[in-house]
Amino acid sequence: MFDRASAISAQEKYCKEKGYPHFAPRNGRCWHCGRNFYDEVEHPGGVRRTGISVERAGSELITGCPHCNRSYCD
Repeated sequence: MFDRASAISAQEKYCKEKGYPHFAPRNGRCWHCGRNFYDEVEHPGGVRRTGISVERAGSELITGCPHCNRSYCD
């Protein structure tokens, strides 16, 4: 499921519970490509979709943009 508000909350909770740094921008918007991490984006040709679901945001540390692959922890 893709939902910005829920995914942002899930990532914040995950980082807090695990004691991890919160690398992703608090609003979810990538400063490099301008897309929101937590939106599903279908790329040209429909071959590939990127984005971070609520489930993923709540279960792994987000360290970069899923759309443009820009790292936030360099």
